[in-house]
Amino acid sequence: MNPRLVAPAAAVVPAPRQLPKGSGTRNLVIVRAGRGSLHAGWVMGTGKADFDLLVAAYEAGVPQGQNELSVFLPGRKIAGYHALFQCYPEILTKYDFIALIDDDIETDKNCINRLFEIGRKYNLDLFQPSLSSDSYFSYAATLAGGKRYVLRYTNTVEMMCPVFSARCLRSALVLFGLGYETGIDLLWTRLNDTPWLRYAIVDDVVVRHTRPIGTTKTLQGFRANERYDTQVDAVLKRFGAEFRGFVTYAAVNRGGQVVGSRFLIGLNSLLLLRGLFKTPLKWTEFVRRATDYTRHCWLRPINLQRIDVDGAEKLGMQPRRPGRPVMPR
Repeated sequence: MNPRLVAPAAAVVPAPRQLPKGSGTRNLVIVRAGRGSLHAGWVMGTGKADFDLLVAAYEAGVPQGQNELSVFLPGRKIAGYHALFQCYPEILTKYDFIALIDDDIETDKNCINRLFEIGRKYNLDLFQPSLSSDSYFSYAATLAGGKRYVLRYTNTVEMMCPVFSARCLRSALVLFGLGYETGIDLLWTRLNDTPWLRYAIVDDVVVRHTRPIGTTKTLQGFRANERYDTQVDAVLKRFGAEFRGFVTYAAVNRGGQVVGSRFLIGLNSLLLLRGLFKTPLKWTEFVRRATDYTRHCWLRPINLQRIDVDGAEKLGMQPRRPGRPVMPR
């Protein structure tokens, strides 16, 4: 195994500073933005944004809006988030919910407002919007599952656009500081003893992911033919964890009732096949991922057993030292 792919690179942590003054809302959206970022559209239009927007630019020339908070923080995505929270620790006390949204997500203020509203209403610790059928995606579970459900409870929330409660993010920060640029999203739902009905995909809020997966792979330090899976496997091995698939095991329907039948949720997932006519993926790949998701709903273990982050560190389960840093997407 190539150590360059599996070994984390340490982040440079700036000295603590004072966070720019916000609007007083208890919701925060953070974006690691490049010059082509779509974040300007997240606050445009009529109505009030019930969130502050913090733009942590990783390159110069990122456009700035009138009401956003801006800092310049070059470097990798996950390492950059870690440095940001080290630099501005008051984020975790100033805000109740913190969203980390990739800069290639197409959405608007009403969708983001609704996302925070649902997270608060259902007492969620970690959640994400669903993706439109014309989005690029890794897991079909993240695609919008039709009009039947408000949200689906899940064993995983991916790093494309997660929303954390401050409590959950405080627990997950140790993972951000390990130096990995992928794979930690398979662990951050496994850091507490009461995970049930706390993590969700919100079908009531649909966003569009506009960039193909892996487009900026070389910026992370990977060669063109190298896979993210190698580093993901290293993360799981480090903590003695296993990931056998993205599973949604319960849901809330439009009547506000909890649906606990994985069989029914799996049946509903077959509606994703209607996206064949919109998906930017190859049809064969889309069908494989969609049917994998249905099968996972029916057959795969939910796999939310807690991992011992502190224990792994004490036992010396450390990766090898990096030969070359992994750069951001």
